[in-house]
Amino acid sequence: MTTYNIVIFGETGAGKSSLVNLITGQSVAKVSPDVTECTTDIDNHTYTRGSVEYDLWDTPGLKEPRSKLDDQAPAMTEAYRLMRLLRDRGGANLLVHCISGVKDIQAPSVPPSALQSHYRLFHDILFANVPIVIVITHLDSRQRREEWWERNEEMLRRLEVSFADHACVTALPRISTPNATELEESAEDARALLAHCSQNSHWKLSAVWKQLGLSKEVARSMASVAFSKWNAPSVSGYIMASKLVACCGLEEDEALDLAGRMKAARQPQLRPGNDS
Repeated sequence: MTTYNIVIFGETGAGKSSLVNLITGQSVAKVSPDVTECTTDIDNHTYTRGSVEYDLWDTPGLKEPRSKLDDQAPAMTEAYRLMRLLRDRGGANLLVHCISGVKDIQAPSVPPSALQSHYRLFHDILFANVPIVIVITHLDSRQRREEWWERNEEMLRRLEVSFADHACVTALPRISTPNATELEESAEDARALLAHCSQNSHWKLSAVWKQLGLSKEVARSMASVAFSKWNAPSVSGYIMASKLVACCGLEEDEALDLAGRMKAARQPQLRPGNDS
């Protein structure tokens, strides 16, 4: 049987766990109506379709890029841990960026937006060259789902976040009470998206990790370009920090701090029963 690793990420409250339940057709992932109680650990659930097994990796919800570092760091560190774990398991086959469709996408007053920051963290830094799709949740009818994409597709282009494909789904019954037909249509759309976009993908090391072959002298000479001081915990820490500043909107000190936390992080400890 072929196994594909599917990484699901997005802002806190976007509906990642509900999407997992929609795809599997079971209540395997804990869903909370309170965004402060959303997923805080990496959860792994399996969905089988024909001769293909999909390992669904449900990641902790990400915060706004201008939130306090202590609020942002746990989820971002877990994302780094997952990258290391999957690197030893053949890599990721598909990234699924999950966002809420309750509101239309707006251009940020101060870039990057949460959408841009989260996209860049996973697609540009941790899992570069892995195909990425977007799933929009909280949409309670076929008509509304189609209209949402028509209204927002151009703004996604302007924000320079591009996706191989998309699905607009009903995944959160608490927003409304969708009927069985709406849920099944959404489930099939999400499953078809995984099947279509993960089959030809393969793991490639991110440019970040390729750069780790740089000598410390070369890395330090680069520091004057991006940083006012050399405080990175290591060469790899400096490279990671520079990427976090450029892509995710972190300040220098925050990026260096977070890079140190990532470097010290171990591989994630999956909670018992999460590989069901």
